[in-house]
Amino acid sequence: MNARDLVSILSVIDGGDQKLRDLVSLHTVDALACLAAGAGSREGSSLLAFYRETGAGDAVSSAAGASAVIRFTEWDAIHVPSCATPDAMAVPVALSFAQDIPTYVKAVAAGHAIGVALSEAVGGVAALPETWPGLFAAPAVAAVSAAIAMGLSDEQIAQALVLSVAGSSGRNGRPSGMPSARWLVIGEAVLKGIRAALAAKADIKGDLDLLSPCWMKGQAASAVPLEAAHINSAVIAKVVAKPFVSARQGINAIQAFSTLLQKGADPIDIESVQVYLPPVAVPVVSRPLAAEDRLSTIAHLGLQLGIAAFEPARQMDVDRSRAFGTDVLDFAKRVTVSADESLTAEGWPARVVVSEKGQTREAVWPQNFNEDAQAVLDRKIESLQPAVAHALQRIEMAFTGADPSAVAETRGLMRSLTDSPASKSEAA
Repeated sequence: MNARDLVSILSVIDGGDQKLRDLVSLHTVDALACLAAGAGSREGSSLLAFYRETGAGDAVSSAAGASAVIRFTEWDAIHVPSCATPDAMAVPVALSFAQDIPTYVKAVAAGHAIGVALSEAVGGVAALPETWPGLFAAPAVAAVSAAIAMGLSDEQIAQALVLSVAGSSGRNGRPSGMPSARWLVIGEAVLKGIRAALAAKADIKGDLDLLSPCWMKGQAASAVPLEAAHINSAVIAKVVAKPFVSARQGINAIQAFSTLLQKGADPIDIESVQVYLPPVAVPVVSRPLAAEDRLSTIAHLGLQLGIAAFEPARQMDVDRSRAFGTDVLDFAKRVTVSADESLTAEGWPARVVVSEKGQTREAVWPQNFNEDAQAVLDRKIESLQPAVAHALQRIEMAFTGADPSAVAETRGLMRSLTDSPASKSEAA
């Protein structure tokens, strides 16, 4: 697909649309809540320090550091079918360059559209683990968001897009240690995307036919040709916030289990928990638990159910540096995860069966639960230190009222969070 054709679809996005502005506001506040939680963690603060020290604290390095930390939290919004997580790139980049609300709204929405489109075309969940769709799309999200926020022409936006993805891939392996290159590569991808937009602004030219079927197929075995049908200017509405820190593959199971606790299941009396998930969701959440490995504690479903049972406040704990109690770890051993071919709906639905005193309780949690997105966001904000929570609530009001200062105020908060370590969440 020629990059000009792709950008022509994005060009119809109306940054002045109130419904779109409200959606972008939600995503903005959600991303900054993640940034606030991540900035106060050990690894998050290390990433931000790296970008401050190597980028002299400029707007570009600030955006890159913010993107890396937002994605690091594993609390940022996700488009489940494609595994795209564009909030982490689109929000910091657009904030860094947009000067008014309509431009900002269009930049964020367009970043989401290109991020989901490329992530879907590369194969989405089917591309894992060899190719990480979110990483593959990250430079393009940053480039498109930056180019629109800078007010570049459609031709320059198209050039920024192809310059950003040239030479890129979503192959990152499985970096270990702390700080991890898993998150550094997100920041570096954002740097590349912003630089591509700046290069396009300077009239540097790329190959507008780069995104060909042959090129796409070279990115992953599961890739398909990028087509106009992949580009949905309203897809930001389908990028859903996470209610707590977790691998998305396990969230529905945690929700289902939590409903059973609310209905009276006593964790002390629970003998076993059987979780059934779509086959594609099982590998991530059923790897052996390594309690000293942060990502393992976020992905391992048995531990997550133990947290829900005995330390529910730590569902908001991004850092994971404090040891878990023996009751949580012992509970994790009672959880078994199995694949169920009948769970075919989008969103990795889950069925959870709890055995308690010889009786069983069962709950199913679908993709589209009825909880309001605002309620999810409010809980996330409330888990932060009061000063940050108050600032985010004020920003919500500014966007709702179309306050001309909303973008500048939000940019100021982002810079304050990246310029110095933020307070941890209450759960940490």
